[in-house]
Amino acid sequence: MSVLESLLAGIVADPQEETRWLVLADWLEEFDDPRRAELLRLHRQLLATCCKPEQHPERNAWQSRVVALIAEGVRPCVPQETITLPGGVGMTFSFIPPGSFLMGSNHPEAFDEEKPVHRVIVTKGFYMGIHPVTQAQWKAITGANPSYFSGDNRPVEQVAWDDCQEFCYKLTAHLKEPVTVRLPTEGEWEYACRAGTTSEFHFGDSLTPDLAIYDRAETTEVGSFRANPWGLFDMHGNVWEWCEDWFEQYSGGDQIDPRHLTEHSDEYRVLRGGGWCVEPDVCRAAYRIWCEPAHRGDGCGFRCVFRLD
Repeated sequence: MSVLESLLAGIVADPQEETRWLVLADWLEEFDDPRRAELLRLHRQLLATCCKPEQHPERNAWQSRVVALIAEGVRPCVPQETITLPGGVGMTFSFIPPGSFLMGSNHPEAFDEEKPVHRVIVTKGFYMGIHPVTQAQWKAITGANPSYFSGDNRPVEQVAWDDCQEFCYKLTAHLKEPVTVRLPTEGEWEYACRAGTTSEFHFGDSLTPDLAIYDRAETTEVGSFRANPWGLFDMHGNVWEWCEDWFEQYSGGDQIDPRHLTEHSDEYRVLRGGGWCVEPDVCRAAYRIWCEPAHRGDGCGFRCVFRLD
């Protein structure tokens, strides 16, 4: 195991020990790329202050610098795991450490379903796919491809929530490890998308065609746009992403690991992130839609998560 691999493994084992992140930043500065060290330190500052942004006016400058570094091609340094699917198809996951954030939005265009803004505490780290499940990955596990827009590296779409559950079940069986692959909860999805930011998108408050795929005629290959500071691509646009939860109105007060897994009378599951054919406002981090679990559309995809515990 290399020094970098050892440092990353230590973070996964004890992600709430801030010293481990700072040691990693020091190593990056001396032996890798000082800009990666700067990116990591700034990201940790954003994460530490995102629940009380009004007390830290310097956050705007931190986030602007993070966005600029990623635009320059600086790669975030985060623990990742790549698994090999049948046929040699790879599937990479980024480690998302525990933490807290403000869920929802007070945006002027925000709907009641996005309110009230409330603090969510994520108590356990998890691994999330760095992009939506691709058609190649779907075919490797299921042997079929339901997508309307064909392309191995495009996101799979026309998949229902029920189909995603079957994929996660089969992927879990393929891994033969003590992990369970599943869809992210809404809280996990928005936490991972925001990555410490409080803006409408993880790169700021506006969306332009060079930042995401939206208001287009079709999907595009995953990873075609910039990642967020956790190395996650396509969190805004391309395809809507199914979450584990049944739709439920937010309640006030802090929430710890919120999971809306009990069926309610409206019987809708939640999707996040926007898609290829929608307006930019619909791709905001806090925006929510919901559909029946059996719904299949050429804008419906998903990404997977798992934990090591």
